[in-house]
Amino acid sequence: MAAATAGNPVRGESRATPAITVTPLGVVLGAGFLPDHEVTVRITPYGESVSDYLTYTSDRNGHLYADLSAITATGQLQITATDHRPDPDGNCGRIWSNTCTIKVVAN
Repeated sequence: MAAATAGNPVRGESRATPAITVTPLGVVLGAGFLPDHEVTVRITPYGESVSDYLTYTSDRNGHLYADLSAITATGQLQITATDHRPDPDGNCGRIWSNTCTIKVVAN
């Protein structure tokens, strides 16, 4: 079997970039991920070089529901997600979703 690349997807993989939105309550909603596949959500405080990575699973339609309401980081957070499809030109060699920025205030 040929290796998957951004220009040569295999096993039903797509080159399409997944899309996410983040609700005001900190729930990541996404579409366009590989069905029933591990999805990594990256959370980076604005202006920082250190990120947190959380793992979720897309549903059978490639949709993502990731509840981040329990995270303890505050301030502006940049959130993006990947299902680990390769992209030689992408960050970390992966296809990533769009990036959403949210502001989290301390309780």
